[in-house]
Amino acid sequence: MFDFDVLIIGAGPAGSATAIYAGRSGLRVLLMDASAFPRDKVCGDSLSSAAVAEVRELGLEDRLMSLDHVHAREIAFYANELSVTVPVLKIDSQARERSLICRRILFDEMLFHAARETDNVTAMDWCRAANITMLSGRGCEVTADRGGGRRQTFTARVLIGADGANSLVARRMGIQRYPEHRILAVQAYYNQVIGLRDQMEIHFLDEILPGYMWVHPNRTSLANIGMAVPLAAWQNRRIHPAAVLTQALASPKFQERFRFAEAVGRPQTRILPGGDVMREIHGTGFLLVGDAAGLATPCSTEGVGNSLVSARLAARTLAEAFQSGDFSASALDSYPGRLWREIGGRMQMSQRLSTLRTSKAIGSLIRSAARRPHNAGWISGVLIGSALPSNELEDLLNYLSFFNR
Repeated sequence: MFDFDVLIIGAGPAGSATAIYAGRSGLRVLLMDASAFPRDKVCGDSLSSAAVAEVRELGLEDRLMSLDHVHAREIAFYANELSVTVPVLKIDSQARERSLICRRILFDEMLFHAARETDNVTAMDWCRAANITMLSGRGCEVTADRGGGRRQTFTARVLIGADGANSLVARRMGIQRYPEHRILAVQAYYNQVIGLRDQMEIHFLDEILPGYMWVHPNRTSLANIGMAVPLAAWQNRRIHPAAVLTQALASPKFQERFRFAEAVGRPQTRILPGGDVMREIHGTGFLLVGDAAGLATPCSTEGVGNSLVSARLAARTLAEAFQSGDFSASALDSYPGRLWREIGGRMQMSQRLSTLRTSKAIGSLIRSAARRPHNAGWISGVLIGSALPSNELEDLLNYLSFFNR
């Protein structure tokens, strides 16, 4: 007899949402996280339309709206002397907002407490998985460090790895890490930033292309500032990315806006695992969700929406597995199949779009959006890498490829 049906390591958005869905389906769930909540995480703090729609699917829209947040109805794009502001497209017509900026320290805590309040879910923070043993295809045994020299062992029929980019579960299962798809992100908070509006700002600076810099307002004068760039494009540079961010803010382009700004803490750096449909994310008795599955969108680095999608589909697969009693890799294969069908197309398209981020191509897109407002929303999707595959987009990609020669 197992202690639990499902044991989830990691209580970020993917882990907490998986626990909520699985608990609601009647499965006995243990959710554990090494940190104590509330805890912060390196992130731009923006919740895309897809993420907002998934929160509504969870039935937690009211709780989300009760958190301190900024409504983000527009995105402003900047490249050299060019700029254009476009509306954020709304995916779920029933959702109250298109997109939000909400600090992860608040958002993640909200999801964790929602999981803790869910029937059939036992949630433990400050509980670090120290060792994992798979029981010959008959479940798992996890030894957890609870601090102060206290250790406790739990058993479960299925293991869920929701423990981030450096997932212990993925490493124990021998999952390939795909280093070529990693993204470097640097983020910091600043007070007293001038000129903040209820919109997201994306700055394509020549010195960090094919990456980008973001400016996201959190409240009146507090801003989340950061940059993201493919790690492969950064590896040969002999400068710390945090120094590049600091230099950018001191440049004439931002100098006036940050004249009185004060940093809140030090810049934080994080490696994000970019999405790849070839990535292995399951096996006999286990599934990977969220960053452990490598689901950051290559162009925009958006991960929360994809994490919540993976939680929903993982819980659906779990319910079917417990109904059939089959927990083999082949039985759980429906999970990656469903996940890549839902998000794989835009992942692959985002990867292609990220390779076309040159100063010429971005300038052409911004000018086109400014001249053709009816196409601005679609072009915005191209710029941030969220556009869906289509014949029109394929024609544009061919044009940009030629344009960049």
